[in-house]
Amino acid sequence: MSRSLDDLLPDMRSRSHIALFNIEKALKPFGMMAMVIETKRTLPVQMAYFSRGRMAVDDVKAMYQAAGLYRLSEAEAKQSITWTLKSKHLDGLAIDIAPTKDGLNAFWPPAGSEVWEVMGKAGEDAGLKWGGRWKDNVDSPHFEL
Repeated sequence: MSRSLDDLLPDMRSRSHIALFNIEKALKPFGMMAMVIETKRTLPVQMAYFSRGRMAVDDVKAMYQAAGLYRLSEAEAKQSITWTLKSKHLDGLAIDIAPTKDGLNAFWPPAGSEVWEVMGKAGEDAGLKWGGRWKDNVDSPHFEL
């Protein structure tokens, strides 16, 4: 798992730079900044994410460990976070961005909040598709090409 824009494909990288600039500007009135949560993903990481909510808790924890990810709680292991094994993150064509108040920790506003809406619009203005517009499986931090 990466947070580096350098791991994105060139067009996605340039649009992500623009999106981050736009998002930072849009978040200032809220007293927040933007932080990159994830860019390019390996298949083992995607498989670990996909296992959540689909496999036994101990198996999900083993998948996370094998992928070099953080230790999950039992509640996290039971919660689905992705619906696909074919994420655009695997190809360097997606980025997850979250607001932050301190520059170190992501702040997760409730779904549909104005913070996500201004972030989504700012990313779309950079030519990216925003996961917050998806009808099924809304993914507010997600932007893709």
